[in-house]
Amino acid sequence: MTAAQKRAAAEKAREAAELRVEQDMVTMTSLVEALSKNMGQIHYLRTLCFGQNDQKWRDYASRMVQVEAPNDADRRRQLIRAFNAGYYAEQGRHQRCSNAVSADVAALSENGRHLSSMLGDPYRER
Repeated sequence: MTAAQKRAAAEKAREAAELRVEQDMVTMTSLVEALSKNMGQIHYLRTLCFGQNDQKWRDYASRMVQVEAPNDADRRRQLIRAFNAGYYAEQGRHQRCSNAVSADVAALSENGRHLSSMLGDPYRER
């Protein structure tokens, strides 16, 4: 495979991952729920490539739940469900670390940045 073919294949994989993330977003009931699912997806992919001891994204998600639902058990369960749904969705898609995982992580990371930016907007609808 030539360098140009590899670049084209990588671009196609990135576009497919971004489209998958965008289609998934319409099922979320809130930005926080979407971010929780996003973190679950990235958590699975990170542990797939770096090992089960890497709990970086689970820790981030746990802190987010503490902030977003400190005294609301139903909301807490909703966010945990979203995180787990993201984790298991990626588990069903990937069984080993690969270039496809890298493309998905890039798309999910960009989506997470957008979600975080929207959550930080003081004028957003609540």
